[in-house]
Amino acid sequence: MYTSDEHRIIQLLNEGDEGGLKQIFLSYYKPLCVYAMHFLDSFEESEDVVQEVFTGFWERSRRGAFSGSLRAYLFSAVRNNSVRRAREKARWGPERVDEVEELIAYTSEHLEREQEELDRAMERLPEQCRNVFTLIVLEDMKYKEVAERLGISVNTVKTHFARALKQLRNSLGIILFLLTRPRPGKKS
Repeated sequence: MYTSDEHRIIQLLNEGDEGGLKQIFLSYYKPLCVYAMHFLDSFEESEDVVQEVFTGFWERSRRGAFSGSLRAYLFSAVRNNSVRRAREKARWGPERVDEVEELIAYTSEHLEREQEELDRAMERLPEQCRNVFTLIVLEDMKYKEVAERLGISVNTVKTHFARALKQLRNSLGIILFLLTRPRPGKKS
């Protein structure tokens, strides 16, 4: 079963509309990168895996209609590609394959629970804090861009973002840290 957002994205993809790929990116890119980090050594490597999955998915979706759960497909593909990449780089010997399989099962369930917790925590944020947080973290906008879009000052954006982080940090673990950590070359 999939959400109305997934349904809309799948519909766009099946129509060959590249807007579907953009929606997938906005909805799933960062959570998939965080998920890939359970199997890989660096965030950059996680990003590479996710980009490869998106590229492969787009190529396949252009050849035929997609059906099923988009979320399940993407997370499975990222898991499989991450494990394959880790094996190729010989980071894990054959003796650890069983441990990896157990970790895969655990992290899939764990990430899904954390995503649900993040969604619930975001729903509890005041509307303006939630809007600012969404634009900065999920849409990767700069403070100035957010201020212009919402018609508020940059200082107000910073205040709302700080409040959102404070409230969300109390209820979330590593996923929020990874989503909000400063990235090289990104300026606020």
